[in-house]
Amino acid sequence: MLAHVRIDINNRVVIIEWPDGLCRALSWSRLRAACPCALCRAEAQQARENPLFLRPQPDDTLLDFAYVGNYAVRFFWGDGHSSGLYTWRYLRDLEEEIGR
Repeated sequence: MLAHVRIDINNRVVIIEWPDGLCRALSWSRLRAACPCALCRAEAQQARENPLFLRPQPDDTLLDFAYVGNYAVRFFWGDGHSSGLYTWRYLRDLEEEIGR
């Protein structure tokens, strides 16, 4: 495992503590909106290409998470969605994007 993940229910964030000492919080809504699964990526692409496309509003309530091997984290959302695998590199990129 490359990092340690915790859920902060009160602030609705996921806290990621990296081995290099960096500790960042990502909001549940940001994580849900950035879901890397094929369905969510296809919907996002369709929304960019067609301004009339109504993308379903996902439930960004985070229920739980699970480590996937040594390379990713799977989040379990309130709407039953859990197919996105957030690799450590992807999570770090999200953090860096927010930190800019």
